[in-house]
Amino acid sequence: MDMFDVIGSYGPWQRRTFAVFFYMNIVGVWQTLSVTFLAPNVDFECVEPQSMYTPVDNHTTFDGRCEVLFANGTLEKCTRWEYDVANFSRNIVSEWDLVCDRQWLVSLAKSVYMFGFLASVFIFGQMSDWLGRFATIVTCYTINITAMFLSMLSSSYTMFAVFRFLQAFGRTGMSTTGIVLVMEMMGPDHRAKAGILIQVGWAFGFITLVPVAWFIRNWFWFQFALGMSLLPVAFCFRIIPESPRWLLMRGKKDQLERLLKEAASLNKRQLKQEVKDMELFKGNDDQKAKTLIHLLKMPKMRKRAMIMIYLWIVNAFTYYGLSFNTNDFAGDPYLNFFISGLIEFPSYALMYWGALKVGRRPTFLWLTFVGGAACVAILAVPGQYLWLQTTFAMIGKLCVNGSFGLLYLYTSELFPTVVRNAALGTCSMCARVGSILAPFVRELGLSTHTSVPNVLYGVLALTSGSLALLVPETKGSNMPDTMEEGEAFGVSPSSGNDPKLKLEPDTCPPLLLKEMTDINGKLINDSNQSH
Repeated sequence: MDMFDVIGSYGPWQRRTFAVFFYMNIVGVWQTLSVTFLAPNVDFECVEPQSMYTPVDNHTTFDGRCEVLFANGTLEKCTRWEYDVANFSRNIVSEWDLVCDRQWLVSLAKSVYMFGFLASVFIFGQMSDWLGRFATIVTCYTINITAMFLSMLSSSYTMFAVFRFLQAFGRTGMSTTGIVLVMEMMGPDHRAKAGILIQVGWAFGFITLVPVAWFIRNWFWFQFALGMSLLPVAFCFRIIPESPRWLLMRGKKDQLERLLKEAASLNKRQLKQEVKDMELFKGNDDQKAKTLIHLLKMPKMRKRAMIMIYLWIVNAFTYYGLSFNTNDFAGDPYLNFFISGLIEFPSYALMYWGALKVGRRPTFLWLTFVGGAACVAILAVPGQYLWLQTTFAMIGKLCVNGSFGLLYLYTSELFPTVVRNAALGTCSMCARVGSILAPFVRELGLSTHTSVPNVLYGVLALTSGSLALLVPETKGSNMPDTMEEGEAFGVSPSSGNDPKLKLEPDTCPPLLLKEMTDINGKLINDSNQSH
């Protein structure tokens, strides 16, 4: 870890990059959750049924009818509606009549965005390990901001959905790669703090979206405001560096030397020797970027990857299930959304304290079990106490937000540098299965029973917490760099398999193992001759 002895564990060089991605998280959540206000629950009335007969009664209230009873006793479907625009002046529901038998398209719009998430982390997670963190971030930014502005020109629901997909495709790769970059720039003393605090930007984005949506209730100008919020990021690329750990593992020593000199200068650190003479430059040749296939060939990392994937799916399903459906809670939709975002601050504070003081795994377990219990507790609340149901839902949201945020840190620390972004990207990609299904939780409750979603949340929380017991703790450990270090990570020294005490053939490169064996044999022979 002498890299950080030279440049410093945390200073202006790390701080400015942290600030950029903190801001990216704020405007990123605006895009992700904007569909809550783009497609709100809007009251409507039928104004044009498809029939020549006279209706039995003419309703002038927004009664949400999809069919109208006529004098001849028949029911006819409505073909045109009027909408209550008291809270939402113009939105995609009223724009393309997403009501009645087209209401499911609202949930589809949310899922389409998550499909973009899935495709993004699958492609850009690996691209980041091949081409570098910086190149991936610039590519994703270009895709994201282009799709953001083009979405304002949508003339149909299909066109809108396509651009929502592309927004997520760019935004996700930019954010996920950015978190990995920040983690790799920080020294071991500040890595955990940075990994947690950067996600507080998500909470700021959650609550600041409310005033934006409150003042801009036209869906065209609302999207324009979200697009404009991304423009300042373009001026920050000149200060975003490549990951020093990535440069080291890829053998790009000239670039790394220049980067470390710049970092040391900005952090006001005195170089006691030439950077190229540092120990870290010796013996670190280009280690080709590995893929998920390489990771899955390693038995210990394969097991951890499968467990982490499940944890990500469960947390994404629960988090977005509770976040996307705040409109269904009792009370004002803007206030509910604001409260849902506000509780993320104590959630991150709890996660921050627990991860640093108690450990990653115990903190995850407590958050998961309490969150699941809160969701199940909603079932015991009588229907007239809607405020209490909302309270339990918010407690569940608080806990699942903390456990979900902790997964970014936990996963980054479990896997080595050469596959870190691919591993994190794969977990995030698989999590999209949960977030794609989450918007349809509402339809599941309507078609079965209102208690089904909360029971599902509780069962999933119990199983994910139990599986987390099989993953090693990472608190106080250095991040692994090579595949061998990743496979040996978390092995107890008392078992006799500590990588520092013994190298097993399946975790040690063959040439190194042979060389160590030869040296060991020579030492034994020399020792025997001396006696």
